[in-house]
Amino acid sequence: MGGMNVDRKTYQIGLALSGGGVRGAVHLGIVNVLQKNGIYPDIIAGTSAGSIVGALYAAEVNFDEFVEEFKKINPISLLDPTVSGVYILLLFYYYWTKKPVVNWTFPKGLFKGEKIERFLEDTLGKKGFNNLKVPLSVVSADINTGETVVFCPKRNVPRKKMNNTVFITDQSLATAVRASISLPGIFLPKVVKGHSLVDGGIKNNIPVNILYAQKAKKIIGVDLGVSENRAKTDSVVDILMATIDIMGDELSYYIRKEHPGYYIYPNIQGVGYKDFNRIPEIVKYGEKVAEGELSNIINSLSL
Repeated sequence: MGGMNVDRKTYQIGLALSGGGVRGAVHLGIVNVLQKNGIYPDIIAGTSAGSIVGALYAAEVNFDEFVEEFKKINPISLLDPTVSGVYILLLFYYYWTKKPVVNWTFPKGLFKGEKIERFLEDTLGKKGFNNLKVPLSVVSADINTGETVVFCPKRNVPRKKMNNTVFITDQSLATAVRASISLPGIFLPKVVKGHSLVDGGIKNNIPVNILYAQKAKKIIGVDLGVSENRAKTDSVVDILMATIDIMGDELSYYIRKEHPGYYIYPNIQGVGYKDFNRIPEIVKYGEKVAEGELSNIINSLSL
């Protein structure tokens, strides 16, 4: 999996992969079809779910094997609660009544994220950004400062400073992806070099501007946006996911407007954050979408 050695200043094909929760599995199918048709992105940027697929590609992990292995895992086993349910109830009691039961504070997230990070380490290995054949950028956001924080190889830090953007080059892929997928309020922020990092979708859900700053010539962007007939919001997790999707879609509109490229908009309907069992189906859908867009993609790259 992965492309050629591309240690050069200008990259021919850049691939931007957006966030989108479980729907992000569509990226696996799209990249599969691109490769089967001789289209090898030689620089990638991903946000949230897109960062997972970007990291798999850059780390040369076989997509099909990854999906088969993931099917054997109960996603619940990857969750590590920060507190008990009783703790949460006591906190809400204090919040609304102002009558302290105990001297506690609200946690910064419902889950620690440590198990997910270990899973990412097992999948991606100990690889860092500076020894990848295909350069990768992973986007997150500092919840305290509002800065966009981008993990990438040292050689791909843009010479021209980007507004309100910090680049980090000495972390592992697993650390970066853990930061990029940290839904605010659901997972504890990932603290890296003094930055409290959360899901990059709140700042830049389709990081084509990062690729242009890194000298990519042609861009393919896969933007999941806000799908029609999305799954109903029947829990706090659904509501937070929907909030990030809506925010990300609004921000992505302006990013796409300012940065030309060939954009693909998969419309995956009725998929919620819990629908991990549908990943193989979503991958197949991604392949179908890419096959339908293939001639236009090839034309856009040849212009």
